[in-house]
Amino acid sequence: MIDKNEISNDFLEMLFLMRHRIFRHISIPLPINQFVVLCILEDEGSLTFSEIGKRLAIIKQQLSPLINRLEANELVQRLPDSHDKRRTNIKITPKGHEFINRHQSMVKEHLESDMVTLSEKEIKELGQSLKTLMKIFGKIKMS
Repeated sequence: MIDKNEISNDFLEMLFLMRHRIFRHISIPLPINQFVVLCILEDEGSLTFSEIGKRLAIIKQQLSPLINRLEANELVQRLPDSHDKRRTNIKITPKGHEFINRHQSMVKEHLESDMVTLSEKEIKELGQSLKTLMKIFGKIKMS
């Protein structure tokens, strides 16, 4: 039988390792959750509060202060939904685009330089594994 608890523990350990081996060495002047919101908005354009909350698996009460800080730094802006005045869209600003592009480049450069210790076969396996993980996580419903 598949041990989901063991898989969950392995996943958390992988996240911990990623955070400490990769992101610890890169100076990003934002908390990681704010950085993730900017990455999501960079990919999607604009999203509603609830869409961002679902992506991060957090409730609106936790999301509001996060968006407020990003807005105070002029990295995102709130826009009323043209179809439903009760909804607010969050859109990345040009300053937010510049910030995320600069810091994503730093992360990518760091990752690429760290991969010099891997063989071609290991790099290929890593790439395939990441694609598999993204496919599987695309199927997992976050509640």
